[in-house]
Amino acid sequence: MRSFIFFSFFWIGLQGLLLAQHVPSLVIVYSSSTGNTAQMAKAVAEGALAEGGVAVKLGSLVEISTKDLLQADAIVLGSPVYNANVDPRMQEFINTWPFEGRPLKDKLGAVFVSGGGISIGEELVMLNLIHSLLIHGLVVLGGEEPEAAFGASAITGEAPFDTGKLEELFLKKAHGLGKRVAVYLKASKS
Repeated sequence: MRSFIFFSFFWIGLQGLLLAQHVPSLVIVYSSSTGNTAQMAKAVAEGALAEGGVAVKLGSLVEISTKDLLQADAIVLGSPVYNANVDPRMQEFINTWPFEGRPLKDKLGAVFVSGGGISIGEELVMLNLIHSLLIHGLVVLGGEEPEAAFGASAITGEAPFDTGKLEELFLKKAHGLGKRVAVYLKASKS
């Protein structure tokens, strides 16, 4: 009887420990003027959630705080292309991140962008965002396919992509980016 009681308490305690394990968390923060980058952000979140096992917080620049970033295990940034540069609002947000002691070091990071035309600066903006993540010590992931090596990108204002809605091809890249971040995040926390 004593061994049964001991085993029962042991089993209940073990279950409590398993349930108390940290669920990896992902913050997706974006700036968006036309709604295209916001749609991509939603697809990134859906990809991460489809993988399961991660908590996702999705928000615009005004909805995500420094505290959110510090508590997250991964940070994904999304920006529209702004004259071949990062949206100034996103850059201002990044410039507020704490640097002393590198509190964001070793978190996972990834990026996505949307731009109004082919060769209008999508890869430049992704690389600039990646540079910011690297300066803060994040470990950066690209997307699932070679065409998304730097992250996910979308073209919105030039034929044949000027249909008035974001093409499924670009949403699929964003979804894949979210899934890949979730996979690596879970693996790094197990």
